This record gives sequence, structure tokens and C-alpha cells, in this order.
Amino acid sequence: MCGIVALRSFVADSALQPRAQHALDALSSRGPDAQGLLCLNQPVPTALGHRRLAILDLSDAATQPMRCAESGNVVVFNGEIYNFLELRRELEALGHRFRTDSDTEVILHGWRAWGEALFPRCNGMWAVVLLEQTTGELVYCRDRLGVKPLYMHHDGQRLVLASEIRAIACALGGYPPPNPAAIFDFLVAGLSDHNCDTFYQGIRAVPPGWLYRVSPTGHSRRHRYHDWPAPGAADPLDAEATRALLEDATRLRLRSDVPTVTLLSGGLDSSILTRISLQADSAPRTCFAGAFTYGYCDATHAAFDETADAAALMKEWGQITRHHVHRAHAVPDEEELRALVVAQEAPFCTPSIFASFRMYRAIREAGYKVVLNGEGADELFGGYVGLYLPLAARDALRGAHLPALVKLLASGAVLPRALLHRLAWDLPGPLLGAMLRRNRPSVACMSGALWHDQSPRLRALQADRRAGVEMRMRSDALSTNLPMVLRMADRNSMSAGIEVRAPFLDYRLVERALATRADTRMGNYHGKALLRRAFAADMPPRIVERRKSTGFGHAEQFLLDRMPVQRTLSSLPPELGEFLDVPRLRTELARGRAHTTLWLAVSVALWHRSIYA
Repeated sequence: MCGIVALRSFVADSALQPRAQHALDALSSRGPDAQGLLCLNQPVPTALGHRRLAILDLSDAATQPMRCAESGNVVVFNGEIYNFLELRRELEALGHRFRTDSDTEVILHGWRAWGEALFPRCNGMWAVVLLEQTTGELVYCRDRLGVKPLYMHHDGQRLVLASEIRAIACALGGYPPPNPAAIFDFLVAGLSDHNCDTFYQGIRAVPPGWLYRVSPTGHSRRHRYHDWPAPGAADPLDAEATRALLEDATRLRLRSDVPTVTLLSGGLDSSILTRISLQADSAPRTCFAGAFTYGYCDATHAAFDETADAAALMKEWGQITRHHVHRAHAVPDEEELRALVVAQEAPFCTPSIFASFRMYRAIREAGYKVVLNGEGADELFGGYVGLYLPLAARDALRGAHLPALVKLLASGAVLPRALLHRLAWDLPGPLLGAMLRRNRPSVACMSGALWHDQSPRLRALQADRRAGVEMRMRSDALSTNLPMVLRMADRNSMSAGIEVRAPFLDYRLVERALATRADTRMGNYHGKALLRRAFAADMPPRIVERRKSTGFGHAEQFLLDRMPVQRTLSSLPPELGEFLDVPRLRTELARGRAHTTLWLAVSVALWHRSIYA
């Protein structure tokens, strides 16, 4: 786990090395253990840089950039190939000889043996840039879901690739202008990372599941190396398969040469992962050190504190000595708010991510740097019942399935107001736009110029929001929700030098989940029915039968009125007026009891000030 940069100039470039080093320095928090930079002039000026967080093979032999002695290929790699031991055995059977115990060397030998067929064999998360000696081409790709980030800027004269946008900005000599389209989508629907665009013009994310080749002349070609199955196109999940796949995914992700911990909330997902981890503790190359739980110092937020539930669970399992609790004040101070904004480097949709921002720092201070979390479980198994059940009610209403609609409303699981919010997206475009401008604070605080210029984008956002439950859950996993969650989690964790591994995102489990009907995965009003059935024998009934917990950082999510933003918002760059009606934003905040969507506008303002002031 680490940070990578790659620069290639298609014109003479005497400043390549200092620009590459400057970019690499910007990634220091991602890889505090070592760094390496290789600069070549042939076939064209090219630099490959790496910041290392040492997790597999802690020796200097595993540092990067790493060169293959047989082929001359050079690689920089961010992520983990969890099945590297199995791939290594295959390669050794083919006659390959290894000099390290790292997964990085498996990539080099795998490329030599299988070429582009390597990555479909890999189970892991990765952003890889490889310089192919025979062709002079730069090859780069991301994992199937884009768990690990890779951004690119290609203007015809140079190509810049990096794990974070700040590194590209360092290589370019500054941040590009803001991207109005990205800001519009974020203010209207709270979306980011739903396509390859970023909040910066000219910087894009490398799409997950694609492989690129760039020649020495700058010619680029690409192809998709992975396609997700359509519903019904693969074997659906049942409880037995769900259990087997998740257990194997977790065991693979426990492979590490440093201790691993889990985040334990006392809810279903984290309890399952912690239980599997405890059972797999004796597996080769595994050292599970326990679980960390987040709680609050403030008595007023006791309702959101899950430390007692988590402690009770660990005590029942006889593992209380391996349970660690970190408590924090829900409301941050200005310094912490500023640090989170800088770490994220883009607007973020909820202040609830303060919880993980704090937690990863606490885990690092305790001496750990590998964490298992439950990212993806809500999207794959229908955990967002507050979103999905109103959509099910809307689907029933559209299809005139009145008994199903009445049952949902009578259960209390779907409030009429929530149903009306979903139905609003069915309104004609002009009427929907007028309603959003009037009633949604983040849209009301959008500048008139941005609304006028970008309002045609509302049509695409509306089409996305009109999707039924089946398509909504698929979209949330592949494009709208999970990619955004992964981006925020990566930046929070890596700003503290922490590697996060997500067993629910094992591609084998994701494929089977996407091929399984949404109602089978989600089930009743609790959500995650399939997951509950799969692990009912391992969990206390109170865990299996309880509805979704309040969630990580739930208290922070609703404390906008108490966030220390007023002083920051009192001195904003005048250019922000191109995107926000700043006086309206200040007025909305001064009213108190701000609507949660107002955070979207506040986040845009905080981000813009941190980058462009």
C-alpha cells in the first residue's frame, strides 16, 4: 500500500526529475516507510515514483520502483494482490524464480508470463503503472471496482498519473480550474466520483476495470478487462455461498506481515468480519490484533455510541483484551475541520466521515497500519433501507401493486414524506428544477450562473434518480454511491498511513451479488436478509435481528449548525461566486437547524477556499 506517480513527456523535458520528485513529496502520508524514483530518457523522458507503506515483505528488497531482472520491465504499484501466494505458485510451476516475498514481484512475473491476462487473475485492489521494456509503452490500470485511486492528466505534451490529485497539481505547477459540471452534480444530488470526471478541469480518474497503453509518441489505447454480470447472468447467491465467499475473502485480506485490526461497531457487517478474523488468526502469514470501536466523549451523543455493544460482543467471544475504544468529541474544532478538508481535496457529501478520519489516526498512533472494514455491504445487500424501501413503495405505486404499497406504508418502514421525495424525481424537468431551487438548500445556494449553464445536466441526474430498486442497488455499487465512499475512505485512511481492506468487495462476491435479485439480498424491513441468514449461527440474535445501526459518524452527520465554519466562510475567494450564492449560504447557516443537504454547499465552499484562496 502506498502512493505512486508516473510522468511521461512527449517533448524534451529537462525538469522531469524535479517535477516528479515534487509530485512524490505530496504523497508522503501515503507511504512514510520508503520512497523511490526512477527517471529515464529513453524511449522518451519518463519518471516512475513510489512512496511505500511496508506491509508485505518488510525488507528493502521489496521497495519500488521494482525492475524485472529477466524482462527489464519496471513497475510501481499501489494496493494489494490478495491471492499473490496462489499466483506465485502458478508462476513458480512455470519456471519463474522470485527474489522477494512481495506481491509486487508477482505482478512483474505475471506480466511476463500472461501479459494483459494477468489482471483478470488477480484478486485485490490496485493501481498499477508498468513500463514495458520491449515496446516502451506505459501500461496502467485500476482494480475492477476502483478501490485504489489513480488520476490522470494528458494534454498531448505530457502524461501525469498519480494516486492523488495533489501530486498531479505539483507536477503541473498548480491546480487546474474547478469543474463546473462536477460542482453542479454534487450540489443537486450529492454525487461525486459517479463518472471519471473530478472537481478539476483536465484531471480524470482512470476508470475501474480498464487497461491503458500509452506509446512513446503519446498514442493511447485502452480496453475493458472486466465486465460485471447482468442480473441473472451468473449463479445467484444463497446463504451458504455468501458465507463461504465472505469467509474466504476475509482470510485472503488478513494476509499481512504486520498486525491487522478491524473496525467494530457492534452492527452486523463489522461483527461478521471480526468473528471471521478471530477464527482465522492462526492462518499462515496472518496476525489479527483485535478490533477498534469509535465512541463519543459527549453525554449528549450517547444514543449514537456503540462502544458498549461492541465490548459486550468481544467479551462474549472471550476477546475483551483485544478490544480498543477511541472516543472523540462529535463537534470538531477549526483545525480538525481544516485538516479533513485538506485530506479530502474535494467536496465530500457528509461530515460523518469525521469519525473514520479520527479513527484511522488513532489506529495509527496505536501502532497499526492495516484495517479491515465493511465497505460495500450496504450497497450489495440492501443495507440502506431508508433509501431502498421508499423506492420499493414508489415501484409498487408505479406498477399499481396496491397491496404491496399498503403493506410498506402500514409497516412504518416507509414514511409518506420519504415516498413523496422519491416521487418528486418523476416530475417534469422544469417543475423539478423549480422545486429543487426553492426547497433544497444546496441547490438554492447554487449561483444563478451555474444553474443556468449546467441545468441541462439535470436530465441525466433525474434519469438516475428515477431508477427502481433493482437498478438503484446495482448503480449504487458500481457508479453512484460506493465509488464516492471508497474515495473518501481512501483519502481519510491514507492521510494517516493506514491501509484499508474491504472483504465485501471481493470481486467473486460482488459478481454473485449483482446476479442475485435485489429483494433476495435485501429481504424484509431490516435489510441484508441474505447476509443475516448466512451468519445467523455465528452471531447473537440481537445482532442478527437488529435493524441497521445508526452508522459510523452518525452524530457528526447532523451537527452542521455546530460546525466551526462561520469564520472560514467569512473570508472566501470572490471566484467562489461563480458557483455559490455566498450571501444566501451565510443566511441559511445563520437560521439554525440547517437542513442536512446544506452541508453540500458548505463543503464546496470549504474545498474551494482550501485550494484557491
